[in-house]
Amino acid sequence: MNTTTAPQSPESPTSGPGTPAHARVPASHYDIFVGVFVALLILSGVTAAKLFYGPTVPVLSDVFYGGGPLIFDGGAFLFPFVYIIGDILAEVYGWRRARRAIVLGFAMLVLAALTYTVVSWTTPVEGFEVWDQALSPMLRITVAGFVAFLVGSLVNATIVVRLKERMRERHVAFRLILSTVVGQFIDTLIFCTIAFAGEISLLELANYTITGFLYKTAVEILIVPVTLAVIRVLKRHEPTYRAPGFEVERPATAATA
Repeated sequence: MNTTTAPQSPESPTSGPGTPAHARVPASHYDIFVGVFVALLILSGVTAAKLFYGPTVPVLSDVFYGGGPLIFDGGAFLFPFVYIIGDILAEVYGWRRARRAIVLGFAMLVLAALTYTVVSWTTPVEGFEVWDQALSPMLRITVAGFVAFLVGSLVNATIVVRLKERMRERHVAFRLILSTVVGQFIDTLIFCTIAFAGEISLLELANYTITGFLYKTAVEILIVPVTLAVIRVLKRHEPTYRAPGFEVERPATAATA
């Protein structure tokens, strides 16, 4: 007797006679963006411990730095993308899913802070003392990062979602830019104050805060066209997204192929 087993479709059970059981994973790109979101957040927190001199910008350097170079931290390379991903999550997946990603990122920052603390308590093998020097500022940096991130990101997501309730699918760029300006201002002000107040002069702190806010906001605004393109693609490919003007693309079946 010849018996064959038909391949499982996405709707088929994930367990059966002779088949190991597995939980079903919803067909969504949400988990990919959350993973990138948390990774960028952790990397930005670590690299923010280093302040470095940037370029000398006419007028801006004269007003704030006495003609000297601008001051940045290492988080400047990746942190703007945290808010870009946050905007995408809020616009496409809504408040609850965006909040879930933010809370997860917050929890991972807390875990990072605890890890830095425990590692700093250990006695280093000769030649590894430099790690204690590198980790010593990390607890304060991480605390500043997760407080600023939690407040700024929640404000950012709230603005995106509340404006979408009124505008629906219109003026997406406007709400992305407005949420960026407000969220980044709050985030930068909180982070710079907690992380470096007392470590650098008041003038340097003011200069560093202003530079960070202007730079991160400018980067996110310049990337808005890319962000909009990603949002459009996601809205068309997410199976559960429903809105006028966005037809969901589904894989062809035997009846439609």
